[in-house]
Amino acid sequence: MATLVETDDSTLSYEKLKNLCKENVIYFTNNERNGSTAMANCFEQLLQNIDNIKPLVFELRNVCHLYDFDPSVPGNGYRSYVTVVDLFIAHCIKICNQMAVNRDSFFFRKTFYTKEIESCNQVMSALVLCLENLCLLIGWSEPGMLFAGNDTAALELMMKIEPSKLCPFYGRCLAFQFNESLQPALKTIAIMMAAFSEVYYNENGMLARANTAWNCSKYMLNPELRARRIVNVIQYSSIEFYKAFLFLGETELLKSLPNLVSPAVAINRLIAIPSKSFFYLKPDGELFELQPPLCHIGPAALNARLIAKTKREGMLAENPGSGVLPEPCENLIIHCHGGGFVSQSSSSHESYLRDWAVRLDIPILSIDYSLAPRAPYPRAMEELLFAYIWALSNAAYLGSTAKRVIMAGDSAGGNLSACVALKCIEMGFRIPDSLFLAYFPCAIAWSPTPARFLSLIDPLIPLGFMTNCLKAYACSPDIYQDSLYEYKLKNMAKPKDGTNEGFIEEVESSEEALELIQNTNDDSQSVITPVEEVIMAAHERRQSRRFSTILTETAENISSAITTTFITLTGGTAEEDISDSEDALNEVVEETPLPIDLPKLPEDPFLSPYFANDDLFKQLPPIHIVTVHMDPCLDDCVMFAKRLKELGKKVNMDILKGLPHGFLNLAITCKEAHEGSVLCAQRIADLFKEIEICEC
Repeated sequence: MATLVETDDSTLSYEKLKNLCKENVIYFTNNERNGSTAMANCFEQLLQNIDNIKPLVFELRNVCHLYDFDPSVPGNGYRSYVTVVDLFIAHCIKICNQMAVNRDSFFFRKTFYTKEIESCNQVMSALVLCLENLCLLIGWSEPGMLFAGNDTAALELMMKIEPSKLCPFYGRCLAFQFNESLQPALKTIAIMMAAFSEVYYNENGMLARANTAWNCSKYMLNPELRARRIVNVIQYSSIEFYKAFLFLGETELLKSLPNLVSPAVAINRLIAIPSKSFFYLKPDGELFELQPPLCHIGPAALNARLIAKTKREGMLAENPGSGVLPEPCENLIIHCHGGGFVSQSSSSHESYLRDWAVRLDIPILSIDYSLAPRAPYPRAMEELLFAYIWALSNAAYLGSTAKRVIMAGDSAGGNLSACVALKCIEMGFRIPDSLFLAYFPCAIAWSPTPARFLSLIDPLIPLGFMTNCLKAYACSPDIYQDSLYEYKLKNMAKPKDGTNEGFIEEVESSEEALELIQNTNDDSQSVITPVEEVIMAAHERRQSRRFSTILTETAENISSAITTTFITLTGGTAEEDISDSEDALNEVVEETPLPIDLPKLPEDPFLSPYFANDDLFKQLPPIHIVTVHMDPCLDDCVMFAKRLKELGKKVNMDILKGLPHGFLNLAITCKEAHEGSVLCAQRIADLFKEIEICEC
């Protein structure tokens, strides 16, 4: 019955929009003012797009319930796209109603509304392409299965969509699929990405750095220019650009935000975990010598952040004479941050961790693992395992007895937490008592789930970023660097012209590469350094020096611009009015799709926990998963939970509406994101209560 009501409501929305379109066609056809014919044509096209998309949506609506984790927790990528279209229909109705109210006014902005309807048409056409591909996916996998296999065949469907068709999702219609209160924050991020790309690629030298605020205003007032810029960035920027952009959250000015808006805690300290072996007493009584991680980058310091509401006895080797302190907590949370395996740290996740620490009054140890591509798999997993066992062996130093331990992770951190639990099972170590996993990828594969089609329209983790992250983490350094080297020379090292200016990384020429090789070659050895390693090393040195300078020179401008842009957007300032005057900039979207250069990935359970065999899976502890409907990783979470349920394991899931992937990092900017963070803290508390009940 619920499905019928939903279908009826949707049908009414489609009919309402069609009636509004027909009314506007008649109105503007009979109107003699300049531009009325163009407006009427836009509504005629919108009518056609509605007829095209309606049967595709209804086809998905009829089957999406077959892919849910549980009838009480509906959610999967097919449902998400149905919801996306429903929300967009509502968005179009809102614009049409605004036009109906204002079109007879002397101050009616015909050019502005024409661009709005044109954008709606572009979004609708792109959604039709996405839905057609999703209907194909239904026949490519078994009933109820959201993974279509670890190959690139279906992924090519996404990657071959013309880049220009994605522009409207980053222009006037950006973030329409999310809660209205979140839209200003997401638009601010998009504006900052466009503006920062000018600083990062230094197209205008010092002028670009000094005019960060102007760049933000330009991209805020001109949605079309912003969209073209972002799509080009998504298409052609390397993983280093995304690392640099996300690193803005690590600058001193932005790191100070938690001190202003997050609860005060007694302990918030970065501690060093020694990079040396130690003995660990396994549950079976065996004394095991655990070696520090060595792969890829050799021995290296491993930092972790301890956050606690209360200073406790023995915490951080507290002097007993310093006063009476509470006894150590019986509970402990080991946290692993997200960031696509390539960015962020415990510091960038500090705001919500402080809130959790205060609400739960439980010490939280957040691990700063090494990042790809410098330290790809399995480095991060091995470091987290090492830190987890070290924490168990040094619980008193953390203010805990570690009687009950929960591993918690979001996004990439959720993947790593699940992998560590599986590794503990394999090695006979103590298994975490429970896992709390938020919007995490459980299959590092090119499997094109329906939810991953959301990356085509997602402002935070677009397709290019997602594939680059997976490749940087899952591929060996040789494969990743060779692929990136070829990509730079074949696709990036072109003469700078008006079609791709600003999206060219600097391996300037083959002559420079040869010079680098000659300068670094040791005459006493017969082996020449591989060209890709030399180029990447030189590139990293240049980028590191340049980016440090950029951050130093523009940190205040960036922070000020972020604040000003966010306040302006939350104040309801319209995005309009310079679109025509700025058309002279004429930034062209490069229509060459990204190359399908995706090496085959191993089905390794410690890379992709979903691929673990049943014997390992059955030994996993109770798990709670929190994800969101508009997340490209949604289907990963659903399939992971379904497999646990089929094996009789205890698993619960929440799928939140209207929030994006990574909403925990937005908890200080949006009420709904904060409520989601509070729910996560409550779910962790519930897990601890369940552990206590089992002990009894």
